[in-house]
Amino acid sequence: MRIRRFALAVAGLSLVTGAVAANQATAEVQGKPQPRAGVLGESTAKALAAGACAVDVGAVTATGQNGGYTITATKPVKASPFKPYKLFGVRASSTWFGWAGSGTTQYYSGLVLVSGSLYATAESYKTPTSAPVVSSKRLGSGWSSFTSLASSRYASSTGVVGPMFLYGLNTNGTLYRYHIRGTTGPVAAAGSAAGYKSFRSITTISETATYDTLLGVTKAGGIYTIRLPKTQVLKGTLKAVRTTGFGAYHQLVAERCGNNGGTLLTGFNNTANTATVYALSRANGAQTIVNTIGSVALPQDGTVHMRYTANTQLIGE
Repeated sequence: MRIRRFALAVAGLSLVTGAVAANQATAEVQGKPQPRAGVLGESTAKALAAGACAVDVGAVTATGQNGGYTITATKPVKASPFKPYKLFGVRASSTWFGWAGSGTTQYYSGLVLVSGSLYATAESYKTPTSAPVVSSKRLGSGWSSFTSLASSRYASSTGVVGPMFLYGLNTNGTLYRYHIRGTTGPVAAAGSAAGYKSFRSITTISETATYDTLLGVTKAGGIYTIRLPKTQVLKGTLKAVRTTGFGAYHQLVAERCGNNGGTLLTGFNNTANTATVYALSRANGAQTIVNTIGSVALPQDGTVHMRYTANTQLIGE
């Protein structure tokens, strides 16, 4: 499905070598809203036709409307909107994973914060053009001090899915990890580590059998990789990728781009309602190549953004 998109993208760093300078960002919004169920097929075809990487992003507004867009790293950057539907207000969200059910039914599910509680939320589409049926399950309270979520799901080369983890950034400066026992929970504590008081938000850029890597943006506008071995003792190794330049973004969303560790990174400025797309080489601290592709005005005023994916493994570090 979606993984075919990446066969044509960044064999080496085609996005990086041809990137637009940061002060030449352009904006283009294309197309009328499309059903979200089409994400599993239509966005692949569009990205392949454009010869560029893309990311499927959900966007929940302050009033609880969930829309989103396929953001394609062409020049100019394009944001093709999905048809919005009524969800509910959320403060933060992990990645939403999709899978095909029987017949034409398609599903997505993710973990979200609603007020002080963690919920497992799912949407199902009976046909690619039908309105989604939304369901949710409260997994627990005590989450009011969490500000950002990230999740990982490692799958082997044979398609066997390994343990799933949820990471939560807390205002007390601690990063917490939870083992997700099933697509929609429950979750169980799997370690914590202090020392993250300076971070604003986190996103996943690498999922392997032995470690996960998050990309965190600090309140000062820097971006850092956080490598986290999959052991009960949670201890991250931090490397600065850039120490400034990312302060305008309320949230980052990362997507795989190519087979050599390239990452398509999108920064969301909720105040200006824009997204800026970057091409990153495989992360290696300050030696990581970070080039700007461009910016795009977004067709929906989302306050929380989350990655939608079917089966794409992140390999950014």
